[in-house]
Amino acid sequence: MNTDAGLAGLRVGYGAFPLSIIEYLWRAKQPYNVSVAAEVSACAALQNPAYLEKVKEVLVQERDRLYKLLKEVPFLNPFPSYSNFILCEVTSGMDAKKLKDDLAKKGVMIRHYSNKELKGYVRVSVGKPEHTDALMACLNSLS
Repeated sequence: MNTDAGLAGLRVGYGAFPLSIIEYLWRAKQPYNVSVAAEVSACAALQNPAYLEKVKEVLVQERDRLYKLLKEVPFLNPFPSYSNFILCEVTSGMDAKKLKDDLAKKGVMIRHYSNKELKGYVRVSVGKPEHTDALMACLNSLS
């Protein structure tokens, strides 16, 4: 819900489960709870389903645009996504951590992975069109 409503920084979500599963979910629950600000914002967003749908449409459009642009970067192999980020394999001798560091120096933040399963991969979050444009300008300068 947090990304669908444009509330990503608030870290809030919800789930619907059979009562028989809820006991197990409480056992696995993180030790911290949702903040009051996040709860109030989420409840307000749920009162306006048309707004939620519009935010989702905008996110999906920008995700599709970002994916197409990332496919044009010679040292990235992006994977299709149904979430608010795109996983990319870093190829052609480019190092994933170096790519992350080089982009950070230019003010663009992406995530790289150091665990062996995802070593050589980066995650790019879907943002506003101007964020995509800034990312692409930086990536193109590294090509």
